[in-house]
Amino acid sequence: MVDKSDLQAIEGIKRRPRTHKEELQASARKITKDLQSFPARYIRSLFPIISWLPRYQFEWLWGDFIAGVTVGLVAVPQSISYATKLANLPAQFGLYTSFIGVLLYALFATSKDVTIGPTGVLSLATGQAIATYAGNSTVAQQVTFASTLAFWTGIIQLLVGLFRFGIIIDFVPIPVISGFTTGAGLQVIFSQLPALFGIKGVNTNNAPYQVLIDFFKGISGTSTYDAVFGLTSLAFILIIKFSTDFAVKRLGITWLKYVGFLRNTIVVIIYTGISYALRNSKTVVFAIVKTIPYGLSGIKSPDTSIAYAPTVFQALPAIFIVSVLEHIAVVKTYGRVNGYTPNANQEIVAMGLANTFGSLIGAFPATGSFSRSAIKTASGVRSPLGSFVTGIVVVISLFSLTTSLYYVPSAVLSAMVVASVAELVSKGKIAADLIKVEFFDFLGFLVGFIVTIFSSLENAIYASAGYSLLVLLFRIARPRVEILARTVTGEWIDPESDEYADGETVPPLDADSPEGIFVFKVEEALTYPNSGYILDIIKEGVIERFRYTNTNVRKADKNWSDDTEARFNARQKDGLKPLPPLRAVVLDFSSVTNIDYTGFQILVDLKEDLGRYAGRPVPFHFASVRRRHVNTLLGVPQAGKNANTSSAAAALNGEGNKKPLSFKLKFKKTPEEISQKEALELESLEYFHRTVDAAVKAANEQTKDVVFEGGLTEIVPVVV
Repeated sequence: MVDKSDLQAIEGIKRRPRTHKEELQASARKITKDLQSFPARYIRSLFPIISWLPRYQFEWLWGDFIAGVTVGLVAVPQSISYATKLANLPAQFGLYTSFIGVLLYALFATSKDVTIGPTGVLSLATGQAIATYAGNSTVAQQVTFASTLAFWTGIIQLLVGLFRFGIIIDFVPIPVISGFTTGAGLQVIFSQLPALFGIKGVNTNNAPYQVLIDFFKGISGTSTYDAVFGLTSLAFILIIKFSTDFAVKRLGITWLKYVGFLRNTIVVIIYTGISYALRNSKTVVFAIVKTIPYGLSGIKSPDTSIAYAPTVFQALPAIFIVSVLEHIAVVKTYGRVNGYTPNANQEIVAMGLANTFGSLIGAFPATGSFSRSAIKTASGVRSPLGSFVTGIVVVISLFSLTTSLYYVPSAVLSAMVVASVAELVSKGKIAADLIKVEFFDFLGFLVGFIVTIFSSLENAIYASAGYSLLVLLFRIARPRVEILARTVTGEWIDPESDEYADGETVPPLDADSPEGIFVFKVEEALTYPNSGYILDIIKEGVIERFRYTNTNVRKADKNWSDDTEARFNARQKDGLKPLPPLRAVVLDFSSVTNIDYTGFQILVDLKEDLGRYAGRPVPFHFASVRRRHVNTLLGVPQAGKNANTSSAAAALNGEGNKKPLSFKLKFKKTPEEISQKEALELESLEYFHRTVDAAVKAANEQTKDVVFEGGLTEIVPVVV
């Protein structure tokens, strides 16, 4: 028994751990304190411009202007191509989606580099949603569907961001995202092949493999001039890209990077000029964009009525997931590259506002663009103000270039789409790295990729999210449990771990380590999903390493499944050294981050079961327990002090005679009860240590007077 005055002397415990009541009181005080300043901090976080605009330097203006104009010139042709070729909507709605998104995003964003608007993957998902849920509707009805989808996507994003639920995006890992992104990139390319060659009658909303089959079946229907425009423009775009990259990196001609950034714009201008020159030709026939309404004359509002909502709600989950995952991936990437930390929740708010208000003029779902953000970063953007400039450039194009855009060849837009998403496919090289790092991550990549290729992007999203959740639950429910042994260098290792499965030599073990002490380490939180599994692993470890020493069981009382005598005889027959008896258990909790009630109860049950297996109470010593868990575990050392059972199998299978738990409702304890409880808690603190070595030493000292002699059933404890 330990007095309160001696508490400081207890190894590893410098002060008495707080009770649950004290923890709740401390939490309540912290919440009360935080609530006082919360409204001001929260409102300020919703308007990041309040923080960065007063610090704006005049010298930044040139960088923002150049970056904004450059991205704007890229966004105009790219938005038209994504709208017409992927979302299957009139061209003007791609421009509406571009300018309204960047203008609103700049006010609420925490990233200076990201440009919001149409993207290849999200436009493809939108186009597939339209084909699935509004395929038989008129163009006007499909536009309404797309803008309504953007409206409700924005509303959900706003709710998630405002209530700070952005953590949900962390449940889908990068390998899975890479899988369906790579598959989506191939799907985009396959869907553009018919338009690139001018082939009619191919349903590009089918699964990618089917689109590819139908493309080759219809290859005889190739339109010569569409193919010429498409293939030569694609080659031109790629030549500009690689030649300017070479000139910048190898020859040091840095100004050529802007030529590379504007390659799509340059190609569109050239081929639009050729198209215009051939406008009166009767023999040269090819598809063009045709009429784009002047200014904002083509805007169309969404149908926000509750009656229409179920029409778009079926497509909403996939669009929401793609938009959020793609945007946060872009934001985090460029935040890391440029040395700042964006706020994921606020980014979702900014995207939600862009989609909600953008839908009011007919915009379809938008998110952060990797390609345009890369150009923005490389162009030297200094603040979110660059997005305003981009928006202004797009607005100017709506009021000045719509007549010229009439003659843009359709095949050239397909070439732009193919060139833009080719970078998504190139990320497939990550698969080789995934095999080396983690096989489950590689499987996640394959799930996303294969389902995208053989089904649809929507199904791939659901399959990827489901796989991610399944793997997460599996890793929680089946944690790694290491049974430790001490090496001659003082390190505690698991000699049977995978680390030594490939032929690597196990370090020499310390022959002087105390015998009969079972040391194990749980590499995960001890909670209800994994408690039963951990209990089974520990029981198996005890059976394999320690002999059954309960002498209070007659043969007639043994359980039918008790094979301890057979195992003992087999070891004797093989000439093996008899197993030692179990003296104590040491639990390394250095990796345990959380313990719930089920985890606590499992430890209590384990202590009682091992006590019945050993025929005597087995002390449990803890090492490296987090301070907030000490109070939770104080009851474990006191459990199972009067253990007995009918057999070894009954003990380790939980088939002993356990007394049912009973609870008495009592609101006030007597001084004697309080004193007894405190005494037990102080006594239990002796079982908590800072290191495994200290725990093993204490366990050895505590059980050194217990000696076992004899064989299987004649083993009797002798105190010397």
